[in-house]
Amino acid sequence: MSSGPNFGRVRASWWRRVVPAAPDVIALLVTQGDRTLAGMDAFNEWSHRGGQDIAEAVRSAQHDAYRARRELLSALQAALSTPVDQEDLFILSERIDRVLSKARDALREAEVLGHKPDLHSGKMADRLAVGTRALLTGFGLLLSDPEEAGRQADAASDAVHHVERDYREAMAELLTIDEPRLVLAGEVFYRRYLEVADSIIAVADRLWFLVLRSA
Repeated sequence: MSSGPNFGRVRASWWRRVVPAAPDVIALLVTQGDRTLAGMDAFNEWSHRGGQDIAEAVRSAQHDAYRARRELLSALQAALSTPVDQEDLFILSERIDRVLSKARDALREAEVLGHKPDLHSGKMADRLAVGTRALLTGFGLLLSDPEEAGRQADAASDAVHHVERDYREAMAELLTIDEPRLVLAGEVFYRRYLEVADSIIAVADRLWFLVLRSA
């Protein structure tokens, strides 16, 4: 076999054709997280003042995030190996998808029940947006700085920790209204924010699990 100066370049070219470059699955996860954050920022704005145009922005971001998730899943299926376990990436992707889906559900409930966003929903949504942003930061640090990724997971959980307290405050005020229909609509609506907070904590827990695996 030739050992001339061109042999190394020929072999490298052949190897690239036979074995395609591994997809950057972390970048794809970050893209999904970025689309999710865009949706949660829109949901935060809607939770303060409502508006059909902002509601549509939430729905559009949810579709974008779903497409990003499909791209990540396709890459995981095609990849021979990944820098992070494929199952862990799949679970992270599924859980961050659930965050925005739950937020969209809150919006739908409000529309169906005729409940308007208020100070309570705005306060809870502020926390949810901060938590989602911390998760996205953590995703980007998984490989370069796992310890900081873990701290971002903690920050996400801390950000949404008080949503339950906000929910109780909202319900205490709601129960002073002598109108059962409004009380029921408000309870259903506010509870959706608790579900989003729980979804964010579930992502943070899994992110920490990946950090522990990399130790």
